[in-house]
Amino acid sequence: MNHYLYEYRNHLPLAELPPGLEAYLQTIWEQRPRTPGLFGASTSGSTRQRYLEFCVDARGHRTVRARNYVGLIQYQGHRLHLLPKVFYQGSSQPPPGSLEAIHAHLFWWLSYSERLQFPRSLASFSQAPADWLELLVLLFAQYTHELLNRTQYQYYQEVGEELNTLRGRLNFSDYVRNRAVGRQQVLPCTFDSFQPDNRFNRILKDVVRRLHHFTRHSGSRRLLDDISFLLADVADQPACLADCDQVQLSPLFAEFNVVLAYCRFFLASHSPLASTEANDQVFALLLPTEKIFEDFVAGFLQRHLSTGFKITPQASDLYLAQVVSAAGGPPRQRFNLQHDILLRPQVPAGAPPAAPVVIDCKYKSWKLVNGTPDPEGIAQADMYQLVSYAVRRGSVQNHLFYPDSLSQPATEPDSNCLGFLVPNRLADTAIAITAHRLPVIASAAFQPPTDMAACFSSQEQQLTSRLHRLLVG
Repeated sequence: MNHYLYEYRNHLPLAELPPGLEAYLQTIWEQRPRTPGLFGASTSGSTRQRYLEFCVDARGHRTVRARNYVGLIQYQGHRLHLLPKVFYQGSSQPPPGSLEAIHAHLFWWLSYSERLQFPRSLASFSQAPADWLELLVLLFAQYTHELLNRTQYQYYQEVGEELNTLRGRLNFSDYVRNRAVGRQQVLPCTFDSFQPDNRFNRILKDVVRRLHHFTRHSGSRRLLDDISFLLADVADQPACLADCDQVQLSPLFAEFNVVLAYCRFFLASHSPLASTEANDQVFALLLPTEKIFEDFVAGFLQRHLSTGFKITPQASDLYLAQVVSAAGGPPRQRFNLQHDILLRPQVPAGAPPAAPVVIDCKYKSWKLVNGTPDPEGIAQADMYQLVSYAVRRGSVQNHLFYPDSLSQPATEPDSNCLGFLVPNRLADTAIAITAHRLPVIASAAFQPPTDMAACFSSQEQQLTSRLHRLLVG
């Protein structure tokens, strides 16, 4: 049974779901990754799960709604599809064809993520599946297929083999036994060999085999078949999450860290590959939506505006304050500042450096009232945060970026921005902060029949033009 929950929008009666769901979500929350990587680490210090919110409505009935995660939860025959709030159209049931368009958007956003780094093709959006698990399998298959067609992971490992000529070192005890039976011409050697049959490739081959069992997407199955063929010389060996912890990739093969992170994700205790009963799968594949939006904006800027700026995502080289002790001693830095995106304009050699630009991405709803943005949509804490960034960084131009929505697209630049001036008496100047709703929703994708590739190509041009206007002029 399928249920659809949009972030913080619609509610689902808890009575429609099997018992034990909350306890299961608490378990996977406690087991979530705590270190940065492919799917990030939640910065929330909460010990209670934050995937779903369990509430009581005005009539005393228990309900559940999605928080700030998108993805898929399968539990005892029920599938909960957690969808981005920007696509909510007032009904819990997505209109026909909209799931494909929603997942095509997620495909587009994730294609710019530096964490994922998979080969992107606008033509691929037309084949984006309407299932979150299928989408992640497709991303994994595309990236891995592209990587293995360029290079395969091999490393030196110790091999024992009987040869006619000495290689490496002679295993003397085995050689003595050979002489005793008249095989003195056979030399048992131990040497280092550059081998494709190694722990990493065995993990990858097993994950590919098991994903092929789960996926029903023809494009993914074809890519997984090709990957299996490329790994034909690798031994078949069942893999588990603990095996991934034993793999240490050399810097020469840094690109394979993405593949290893995918394997770790698919082999985690809450993943579909951890299930042993094909008819009773229990798994959850969830990503924080604000991280998806941040990664998309940062990757888009790096791809399309890198010629005019040095772009640094998650810049954290500054602290807000120093601790000055009355007892003396050197001052200590406190309150590390982390900008979502820092832009340093490139200037000709010998010219003075230009002031940097700070961008903060906010995955929040910002509605239009009478055709213009509602100032009430700007949180006071967000303004305080950006002012502290500007004061410490010395940036006079600062931006807040918000997504638009399917119901209120940001087609017109002037009617989707709001400017603020913050007087700064210490520097006898003013700090400019401008909030923008970015056109990240391709509305045409929800109007079938449509050419998805053409839709997203047009949307990319519109977004590039908008960002160029905002940041370059």
